[in-house]
Amino acid sequence: MKAKIDDLDREIFECLREDARMHASEIARRLGHITARAVRNRLDRLVKEGFIAITAGAVPERLGFPISADIYIDVEPGKIEQVAQKLEELDEVFYVALTTGDTDISASVVAVSMGALQDFISKKMHTIPGVTKTKTYVLTKILKQSCDWAFPEKLPKV
Repeated sequence: MKAKIDDLDREIFECLREDARMHASEIARRLGHITARAVRNRLDRLVKEGFIAITAGAVPERLGFPISADIYIDVEPGKIEQVAQKLEELDEVFYVALTTGDTDISASVVAVSMGALQDFISKKMHTIPGVTKTKTYVLTKILKQSCDWAFPEKLPKV
């Protein structure tokens, strides 16, 4: 089943990417060919069907967490899910995913300093039962956050 996103959905989405708090009436005014009610109906459908999520995201740097890192974690066989659950519970972790390839889990974390990152890795991550090895990559410059992701021109069949 192909994703049901049309050009009008894309236009509405682009308005929200510019300002996620934009009112339906303002979107309708900008687009000029749709009513505020129709915008609200389309937004409701896009959210209900899971095409978009209306969320707020904290900016770690502004909150005192200037260090960001991606950490790749190797885990003992049979413990991947348990380790991932433990990672989800840690405040420093804002992204956890199970992976394929050379590593088992990918996580993104924030820290107040390089020392705090080192403490997090050695005192929190490496004490989770099942963690055997980590590879850490400190991010020197983030060019695009996940909340910046737009609808691709061609959507895959789902």
